[in-house]
Amino acid sequence: MGCEFSPKLPFLDFSKLELSSVGSSEWESLKSQVREALEEYGCFEASYDKIPSDLCNAFFGSMEEIFELPLETKLRNVSDKPYHGYIGNHPSVRLYESLGIDDVAVTEKVEAFANLMWPQGNPNFR
Repeated sequence: MGCEFSPKLPFLDFSKLELSSVGSSEWESLKSQVREALEEYGCFEASYDKIPSDLCNAFFGSMEEIFELPLETKLRNVSDKPYHGYIGNHPSVRLYESLGIDDVAVTEKVEAFANLMWPQGNPNFR
């Protein structure tokens, strides 16, 4: 006899929200739902239909490229900060991989990461 429990992640639709609506009742409601989802689940499923499908496909294609790299390549991504380098391929971390990029909003940091992962170059990642 086992326990069969599969929690359903909260689903939040960002499509109806406009950036100009900051402070509106819709904005405050969604902000509250985000906070509640993160407090209870640590994550949520989001929908935002205003991103072009070719951009989504390119983004997720790049993610597949990263995680298909050989382990020795992924292990080059190291950091002094906890959980900022490569995490994975460890008996205590089954079915989980993470590759952190420090200062992802800084173009030079993303380029340095791309050069580390693809020394031969990968302009699509950038």
